[in-house]
Amino acid sequence: MPDETVPDGWNSPEGSDSTLPAGSEILYSGRTDYAEARIERDPACSSGRLLFLDGVAASYIDLDDADHLEFLYIQRFAAMLGVLWPEPQPLRVTHVGGAAASLARYLGESRPHSSQLVYEYDGALVELARRELGLLTFPGLKVKTGDARARMDRRSPGSADVVIGDAFVGRKVPEALRGTDYLSQVANVLADGGVYLLNTIEGPDLFGARRHAATLQRQFRTVFCTTDPDVLAGRNSGNVLFLATDREKFTFPLGALVRVCTTGSYPDQVIRPDEIADFIGDAQPYPG
Repeated sequence: MPDETVPDGWNSPEGSDSTLPAGSEILYSGRTDYAEARIERDPACSSGRLLFLDGVAASYIDLDDADHLEFLYIQRFAAMLGVLWPEPQPLRVTHVGGAAASLARYLGESRPHSSQLVYEYDGALVELARRELGLLTFPGLKVKTGDARARMDRRSPGSADVVIGDAFVGRKVPEALRGTDYLSQVANVLADGGVYLLNTIEGPDLFGARRHAATLQRQFRTVFCTTDPDVLAGRNSGNVLFLATDREKFTFPLGALVRVCTTGSYPDQVIRPDEIADFIGDAQPYPG
């Protein structure tokens, strides 16, 4: 969460309820602890639900099929994990930012015996997801509310294979979850060979993405980035995804990662580890 693309026929994140496509239905509208929430039924899939937070598409859940990943950035994350650790290999995953936990549900189905922690700041959002979006704790999944940074600080070193950063205030990663000190916490939690996946939303100037890249490069040996070509060219705003790791280059499957990101119906453009410095330019890391 969030995603700058939504299923065909749905509102854009800035759309109004009056423009709902034929057959769509608002199932819930109300406030969580920190956001205005709305849930719509997918007119093309009776079990599909789209969650908006403050008008931004935050999660898509198929109540009947955890393998149905509608958002492209979630598909990318799942594919990248599949390259690094082929399914059904279980993983220890920490999700910082949960919304309706679509990726956690997918990993629970595709990688039985995985151990997953979801940290979500908005307790009322978790309750809404339980009540309206079928979020049930299952073996290997725990959902914790409150301050994710404080929880990360209490974690044992090497206790996660993957940390996924998918937390937002509006369209920005919260200050507490983007700086050099926080990334030091993330690196401490990661086991040898572990990876940090980060979702960001960027405008045409890509200034925030460059700062995120600079911050990641300060902490990790290898940084990889993937995004829509129009976003990278400054013609559009959208999701910019990062993968950061201390894996040595000879253990980093760059070719396979490039393939899963640049093939299919909506191919991305990637920034390889040896291109990251040029992408960063004179951008400075986020502090804190």
